[in-house]
This record gives sequence, structure tokens and C-alpha cells, in this order.
Amino acid sequence: MAFPSPSRQCDTAELEGFARSFLLASLRIAGSAGAQPELIRWYSAALAAGTQASGPEAWPQLRDHGQPTVEATSIALALHLSKPWLWHGLDDGVKHRVVHWLSGSTGRFGADNNHVMFGATIQAFLASVEAPFDIFEIEAALDRIEDWYVGDGWYSDGEGRRFDHYNAWTFHLYPFFIIDMLTGTAGKATASSERLKLYKSRLRDFLRGYEHLFSAAGSPLIQGRSLIYRWGVVAPFWMGEIQGVSPLPVGRTRRLASGVVRHFTDRGVGADGVVSLGWWKENTGILQSYNAPGSPLWLSKGFLGLLLPPEHTAWVADEAPLEIECQDVRQVLSGPQWLVHSTQQDDIVRIANFGSGGHPRHDSHLYRRLAFSTATAPVQYGDLRDNDIYVPLKDATSIHRGPLAGVARPHGGSLRFLLDAAGRGVSVDYATVVLDDAVELRVARVCDAAALPLTVSGYALPSDGPMDTVVQGECATATTQEGLSSSIALISVRADGNPVAAAAGICYSSDSVLGSKVAVPVVRIAPESSAELRIAWLVALSGRVMDLSGVAADLELHWSNRGLKASFRQTTRNLPWIRQETWPADSINQGIFGP
Repeated sequence: MAFPSPSRQCDTAELEGFARSFLLASLRIAGSAGAQPELIRWYSAALAAGTQASGPEAWPQLRDHGQPTVEATSIALALHLSKPWLWHGLDDGVKHRVVHWLSGSTGRFGADNNHVMFGATIQAFLASVEAPFDIFEIEAALDRIEDWYVGDGWYSDGEGRRFDHYNAWTFHLYPFFIIDMLTGTAGKATASSERLKLYKSRLRDFLRGYEHLFSAAGSPLIQGRSLIYRWGVVAPFWMGEIQGVSPLPVGRTRRLASGVVRHFTDRGVGADGVVSLGWWKENTGILQSYNAPGSPLWLSKGFLGLLLPPEHTAWVADEAPLEIECQDVRQVLSGPQWLVHSTQQDDIVRIANFGSGGHPRHDSHLYRRLAFSTATAPVQYGDLRDNDIYVPLKDATSIHRGPLAGVARPHGGSLRFLLDAAGRGVSVDYATVVLDDAVELRVARVCDAAALPLTVSGYALPSDGPMDTVVQGECATATTQEGLSSSIALISVRADGNPVAAAAGICYSSDSVLGSKVAVPVVRIAPESSAELRIAWLVALSGRVMDLSGVAADLELHWSNRGLKASFRQTTRNLPWIRQETWPADSINQGIFGP
């Protein structure tokens, strides 16, 4: 794979392309015990050119809150991994210039999130080559991430409720590399057995749940930021093997890693040697403001397994099937407050989201949805939002202000959040339970929405071909030619005990990483004068068309001030409202990324 450079990029973007490709090269160098002389020569020359301050290829200096510091971390890590073959072969002048450039990060500040690991990693590398370094900066970073640990191996990516794939391969990678770099140096106190034991324990706990966020076909859960890094998401599995703490059956790590890589390469990703800014192909809908042409090369982290010797069991054992290949999966991830419910028959992983809100100041479709899956991608287009309850406005929607409290349970969960409807505050108590065949019963109590229309929506169904749609009264279904269907059915919507007018329909969008068009089943609810509405609806995403009207006929609902009791065939479920708010939601403000 190469860094695309048909025309000159800015110096930071070019540094990014170099640094992230260097990380992959270092893994190949280390994995082959130096049997990559052409890579060693090329990157040695590049290091000499980039650190030549007056040269035409000089790297930008490391400054406060700068992207170059992020890329310097990849360079430091690559130098550490390839040290016996590359670093030791550099002449003293180049080594001195590399150290001088990396030392520019000392004392600099960055975003108060996973970025604290970047400066700490650079300092640890400086320590490992006996250069001046700041042990306090390392200690402070490792202490800071403790503030964000929420249990089950999960960290929030800074203040708030910021959970996704990306922080998995920051918080579960860099601490191990930092400790490895510091072992045997003056920073030995940081590389304590206590810290290492803690990180290993957390990684083991994390992987027990994380493995269920991938379909058997290799699709990761499509949620959160930095999705363009594709198979970088498998890095924690390899770290589990490297550290000897993986709880997965022998052979499953390679099954996961190879499956995710194939998921993309089989669809042409990287076929021309360049990885685009997108998912299967170029797409701006999942980009962040800091992305540049070389950004996707952080998928290099997905090749950490090259650090394992060829005789390691992860390489020699037969690939072991994922649990979803053997049976349906139902599991609570209490760190992010997600309920995973996956079905073997159609190979779809779904999560009901009761706790991930992303950056406190950003109402992102990649975080603030009621559910996500491996077969659909969230959309936000005009007055359309998938998997949500919201107020449609003219060419826009209400703003989701982030989760105030939430809990995932073995069969469902509860959530509380606020909506900003053009300056009007609307409060939502929400609960759901998963019924047979992964049909979701969703209920909500909406307060202070008098005279406002409401919409509830289902999964955003993607397709490149025609879709069949059926709308009958308060039910709507869209189905692709491949048989994947998304459905919604309103069961009840009442204000002051009286029914409220509502109608189902299908809304369309062209903004998806999975298809050229998207169909979202919705139910539109007419404005009411009451201050409180209670809504119950069914949602399904399945490899076959679901008869939600038949499910609805078997449901019996009993409302109370505390929530809903639902009887379904031979089972009764409780869908309670949240009793009290426990998270600060959008009152948190880092003041870094803007409004």
C-alpha cells in the first residue's frame, strides 16, 4: 500500500502519510527479523531527509495541539519496533536530529482524550534511546486515562460518554508499548509490574465483549469515529495475543483479523495500492475534520500480529469460528452500556445503545443513535435521522444533547436524553426490550413537546439496487434484492390517554457508506397539545421480511408512571424509565474542537 501523492499536500498531510506507512513497514521489518533491506534503506533515507531542518522535505515542528505530534507518535513507535535493524543502523547525526525533532513535543499540550498517550509514547521512546525525557509527562498521561476507565475493559475517549472502536486500539495499545520502552531505563518505576498487570487484566476483560462487535462476514460495527482506518479495529486482538492474555479460543484471533481484512479487500479496498478516504470506497460522510489522504494508513495497527513469531498458536492453529457462526449472541457490555444482540441466521450484529454519546458538544450520527449494526450505517440527512426519536424541523432536526443516564440489561435497557428543538427543550425517557427474532419493542415518554411533530425511525437500509417497499397504515418495510429488510410498526401513541394521529412511511437518503441509496422506515406523529406523549413501536432489521403486525397482535402493554410492562406470548418484560440522571452530558466542554 502506498501514500497517494499525485500532487503535493501540505507538510503535515505528507508527514502523516509517511509516518503511518512507516508503522506498517516497521511491523514487516520486525516480523521478518530485519529481512527487509529495501524498507530499511528507504525509511532510513526518509528519516534523514525529514529531520534536515533546512531541507526540502523537512517535517513540521511539534507544537501545542498539533497533528504532527500524532504522527510523531507513529514514528517513535515504528523506530522502537524496528530498533535492532533500523535505528541502530542510523548514523549518529541522523539519530541526533530525530531525537531533537521528537523532543519538540516535550511540554506541549493536546486534546484531553486519547491524545495524552501520544506525548507519553514519544517521551518513552526518548527514554529508551537514553535521550532526555520527562517522566512526569508519562506518569501524568497514564494517571489521566484512569479518570476515563468505566469498567469491563472500556475507557471513554476523554470526558463524557465517548465509546467506539477507535479508543479500543489507543488505550489498549500505547500503555503496553510505553511500558516496553521504559523497561530497563531510568523510567523503570513507571514500568511497574502493577501497571502491567492492571492493563493485561483490562485487555482480557475488554476482548470478552469486543469480539462480539464483528459479523462472521468480517464487518465491524459501523459506529463511532475514524471508521476510515478499517481493519485497524482488530489491533486489540493481536495485543491480547502479544501479551498472552487473550480470552478467545485458539485460532479465533486470526479468524477475526483475516475476516475483517477480507471484508474490505474483497470489495476492492486497496486494490490499486492506495486506501481511499471512505469505507468500501471514497465517502465523505464518515470523515473527521482532521482526515487527510494518508489518514487511512493507520490500518497498519491491524497488522500487529506480525510481531508474533511464526510458530505462535495464533498463526499455526486452525481458525476458530466466531460465536455468531455457531449461535445467536446476547451480551451486555456494561462499560459503554450496550446490549449486543446478534443473529446467526442472517449474520447481523446489532447493539442497542444506552450510553455512547460521542463528543459532548457534537450531535454526531455516528454516536447518538438508539441502535447500530454491522449491516447498516447511520445517516443524518435534512430532517431524517435513522434509529431515533426526534423533532423534524424545516430541512433539519432537533439536536440530541447526549445521554443523561442509561443502563443496558440482559434483554433491553433504558435511556434518558434531551432534545433541543430550535431552542425548545424536550425530554425523552426511552426503554427497549428485544423480543423473538431480534425484533425490538421500543417505548418512549416524551415531555414538553406540545404542538411539535415527532418522528420515530428504524434502521437505515442500504442498497445499490432497487428496493421493495410496503407501507400499510402504521407499518412500513423496505427490502433489498438480497433479502435484507428494515421494518417499523407503531403500536400505540397516546396523549392524556387518548390516541394521537400517526402514519408510517419510507424516507430516502443517498448518504451511506454501504450503498448508493438508503431507505429508512419511519412513523410520523402529528403535533398534540398535551405536554406528555407515550409512544410504543416495533423495529426490526433482518435477513428476511418480518411480520411486525403479527408481533404487535401478540403484545399486551400496561403503562405506569415508572414505565411499561409488556406481555409477549409466554413472557413478560419490564421496560422502566431511568430513575435519576447520572451523567453530565453536554454540560461537559473541552473547548478544543469548536461548537
